[in-house]
Amino acid sequence: MTWLTDFGAGCRDFGRLLLGHSRRYRTARLQDIATAAVRHPSPARAWVVPAINQTIRARQAVTRALWLEPRRIASRTRHRAEGHAPRCQISVLCPTRERPAGLARLIGSLLRTAHDTTRIRVLCYVDNDDRQLARYRAYAARQVGAELVVGPPIGVPATWNALARAATGDVLVMANDDQFYVDYGWDLALDRAVSEYDRRYRDGVYCLYFDGGQYPDGGADFPIVSRAWYQALGYYSTEMFQQWQAERWIFDIAERIQRLHPVPGVFVDHLHYQDYKAPFDATYQRHRLTRDKSLADQALFIRMAPEREREAERLRQFITAAATPPPPVTKEKDVPGYLMQSVRRYYCNLIDAWHYGGRTGDAHAFAELAVAQGVWDHPMQRAREHVPGLDARALHDPERFWFVAYLEQHYPQIRAEIEQVLDTSIDPVRPTTDDDGLIRHGQWKQAHLFRDGRWQEQVCAHFPVTRDLLAQIPEVTTFSPGVITVSRVAPGTHIMPHCGPTNALVRVHLPIKIPPGVWIKVGGQRLVWEEGKCLIFDDSFEHEVGHEGTEDRVVLILDTLHPDLAGDHGERLRQRRLNTEEQILAFLRDGGFARVEVRDGEVAIRPGPGMHDRLLRDMRDAGVQGARLHGADVVWNRHTAGRAQEEVTRNGMPTGIPGGDRGETPAAMRHREA
Repeated sequence: MTWLTDFGAGCRDFGRLLLGHSRRYRTARLQDIATAAVRHPSPARAWVVPAINQTIRARQAVTRALWLEPRRIASRTRHRAEGHAPRCQISVLCPTRERPAGLARLIGSLLRTAHDTTRIRVLCYVDNDDRQLARYRAYAARQVGAELVVGPPIGVPATWNALARAATGDVLVMANDDQFYVDYGWDLALDRAVSEYDRRYRDGVYCLYFDGGQYPDGGADFPIVSRAWYQALGYYSTEMFQQWQAERWIFDIAERIQRLHPVPGVFVDHLHYQDYKAPFDATYQRHRLTRDKSLADQALFIRMAPEREREAERLRQFITAAATPPPPVTKEKDVPGYLMQSVRRYYCNLIDAWHYGGRTGDAHAFAELAVAQGVWDHPMQRAREHVPGLDARALHDPERFWFVAYLEQHYPQIRAEIEQVLDTSIDPVRPTTDDDGLIRHGQWKQAHLFRDGRWQEQVCAHFPVTRDLLAQIPEVTTFSPGVITVSRVAPGTHIMPHCGPTNALVRVHLPIKIPPGVWIKVGGQRLVWEEGKCLIFDDSFEHEVGHEGTEDRVVLILDTLHPDLAGDHGERLRQRRLNTEEQILAFLRDGGFARVEVRDGEVAIRPGPGMHDRLLRDMRDAGVQGARLHGADVVWNRHTAGRAQEEVTRNGMPTGIPGGDRGETPAAMRHREA
């Protein structure tokens, strides 16, 4: 009797779901019926959703044959390449879960209908617990233009942000694996729109969407934001909602600043179950909102209107700043060397502070301003010590360096020795102190085999094979003022965007252990190491490291001189020493110091008259005889009733934040080894 009762209920549900083929019956109640049918444990009702899905597939096939395919054929006459606008680089951001076939359908449709597929990069986020992960990896390995980003389940809006951080395109296109690009030449239409709005808006801030008549009642779906929009806000999607309200968030802000525009004549079909365009599957069930959650999200969206206005105001300020004529460019030759070093250091501290606070757009805005003032030539390359005339490229061809083949040949011996030492009682790899201010979260450990022009014998004693092998490469020891370092990054670590101190060096990474989920971004280009294969880059270009995996990443880092620094090695080092002397001079002048010297291995600094008097006055007013920093605390030395006492207070800003002190110490001026 129970089986018959359940079967009868299933028949009623099937009948109600069949009515959904008519738009008038597609209500929230219908979605609840489908969800209940999927979740019902009785075998007597297990047939309902598969059966209704068969009717949806039949409907989909008829729609594609009778409408979508004829439209795609006709669209070839709508968007032609003749005289079209300059090409923009396109990054498509697509979260996907348990739908490798859906992802293949999306990518196949957008590449098949694009005029030029070489400038399209589809970034796909897959959860690391996805049961179809192996199929995703196999598909991405053979599909040109597709790049897989694997990470923990973080929700759809957060995955859009993760993909945006990895994107390099001029425009960032929101996508889902239940979309289907219909019209041919959609990239040409996007080119024309981008060209038009780049001319109209000097600041480059705007939001677009494809409009091929798919919204009979008006509205927009799947925003396309410009690179300037993303940089100005520092994020792609708000993460406070489940999904749909996140898109509305972007569109609402765009409407507030009157920068929302359609890309006409491009139809992208959204194959969503609620419109009976795709089968109801586990992924829809996972992400579909209950009615209560939907109402709660809607209420939150309304309540957060002031926050959207604040975000719109940030964009308005960015737009206003871009409309302000840039200051006259100051040539470096017109500025004393020590002064240019000071300017660069202050800009570096400011930009790093914005990055530390997660304000990527503000950091990039100040980098652009520095370029306009002649401080640097490129906003992504911000060396404090700049050698003019060197080829400025973020990545270098490993074949230009003879020792790469040597390193890769001996990689097995190097890896075996490093792995034998790690996590033992003699392991010298310790949490970094020089660069702890770069760690947004997580843990970064280092051990220097070579530094300050000499081998570090205490560390090398644990790595004798590696030392002997590297001693055969004079380019990374005899003639280089850089480092040789074992660098270890723990899961969950994020090393914020930063630049190395000089363009006179290039950095060599020999990946020792590279688990899934780790990446490095150099000059805006996201890369993944390959074990045993050298990666060479100019670390004076902005770079950052992320670890979203489950095992430690281990890399051997080596520095060598820039390949353009040819000729006498002594002259190279002399030139570098002069630049270093300029940095010391800038440190003295900016800090108000009269003298700095080394006494018995300790650095002694004497303040100048002005700073001397100011410190005496301030300490007298504060009633203290001394102060020192201890992590995030300040320890004050006071004399109360003739007795010396120490008082500890919480500092307002962690000492690890770049630029936290006025005069940077020599230790803080060392090479940042990311």
